[in-house]
Amino acid sequence: MRKYIIIILLCFFITGCKFYDEYEMPEEVNININDKKFEVYTEHKLEEIIDENNVEILNSDESLKSSKVGKNKVTIKYKYKDREYKYDVNYEVVDTEKPTLLDMPDYFSIDAGEEINIDKMCEETEYIDNYDREPICNVTGEYDIKTPGIYNLKYEIKDSSDNISNSDLVLYVNSIDGSDDEDYYDDGDYDYYEDDDYEEDGEEDYYPGYIDFNDVLANYKTDKTMIGLDISKWQGDVDFNAIKKAGAEFVILRMAVSMGVDDKIGLDGYYEQNIRNAKKAGLKVGVYVYTAASSEKEITSQAKYIKKHLNKVKLDFPVAYDFENWWEIKDLKVSKHDLIHYVDIFSDILAEDGYDVMIYGSKYYLEKVWGETKYPTWLAHYVDETGYEGDYILWQMCSDGRIDGIYGDVDIDIYYKKD
Repeated sequence: MRKYIIIILLCFFITGCKFYDEYEMPEEVNININDKKFEVYTEHKLEEIIDENNVEILNSDESLKSSKVGKNKVTIKYKYKDREYKYDVNYEVVDTEKPTLLDMPDYFSIDAGEEINIDKMCEETEYIDNYDREPICNVTGEYDIKTPGIYNLKYEIKDSSDNISNSDLVLYVNSIDGSDDEDYYDDGDYDYYEDDDYEEDGEEDYYPGYIDFNDVLANYKTDKTMIGLDISKWQGDVDFNAIKKAGAEFVILRMAVSMGVDDKIGLDGYYEQNIRNAKKAGLKVGVYVYTAASSEKEITSQAKYIKKHLNKVKLDFPVAYDFENWWEIKDLKVSKHDLIHYVDIFSDILAEDGYDVMIYGSKYYLEKVWGETKYPTWLAHYVDETGYEGDYILWQMCSDGRIDGIYGDVDIDIYYKKD
């Protein structure tokens, strides 16, 4: 043993040799990185950021972590002259996307002398960020609460990376006796009730009366479409034989509901009889799940519940994931990324039993929040001809349809067959 130690010491002090350090880059090695700043939630592999090199990169297909804003580090593993080395590269993950404004009330009204509560002015707003779960609402602009008049202000919605979105807000300071108020509302500059750009769940056009199922058949039935309905407990007892005889080819049934925080998921009161009778009538069948899940734990529990109660029943459509609780989006404290992540969890669990998943949403929220996803889309847009430019396999074209076999209104849907 003493002999080996002497040899090593002689090598180090006399001949100049030294111990091998895998993190010490040889002078001849060149690894040039082309970028060290990346947008949050974007995917990048090492091979994409290495501009040039004269070595063999051993982990070029490794992905950079980008799920958290801030400083990060990745280790490049490479081989040079039959030895393996490591090279640490520091990079930064940033968020440059502004919060998305969903519903921002256009006006706020107080009496002269009344104190303004900024939190109250922000209370009815709806917005969501791609990353930050709790963006901050503020109101900017000059006003005088003692002087009646119209003041043009702005909502300012700011996320944790200081990205800001603005929206106009008109503050009406009313005289106490109301003598000047009429002038404020009749100046032609503002009309709260006739905002043509506003859409509530895609229902931008109002249909008087109802939509006859026969008219939908006449206008939309082709060899590439199927016409059907989506049904929940609100339709009561449905005569499925009658709706099939009337021309309906499929039904999408509400299977389960969870309305919000602390609301445990449960089956639609008519689901079990509906799916039994729909299949007996020979209709094609799908289901949708109304959920307001706001955590991984919650959506995991709900997905397992759905999987259990589906019990491997045959479905003709993907299971629809239906999130509509936009009015409480701030209370749920979720980001855009969270919402699609919950769909991923839901999908992975149902895939264990062979089920696919699709996303249900109005044109407005599909465009504003969901964007392009890997999931098929069930579009809700209550117009004669939709202007939605994304891909969709189902179109819920009205909520006031009428058909034999159902008492009252029902949603009518068009399914587009694959080529």
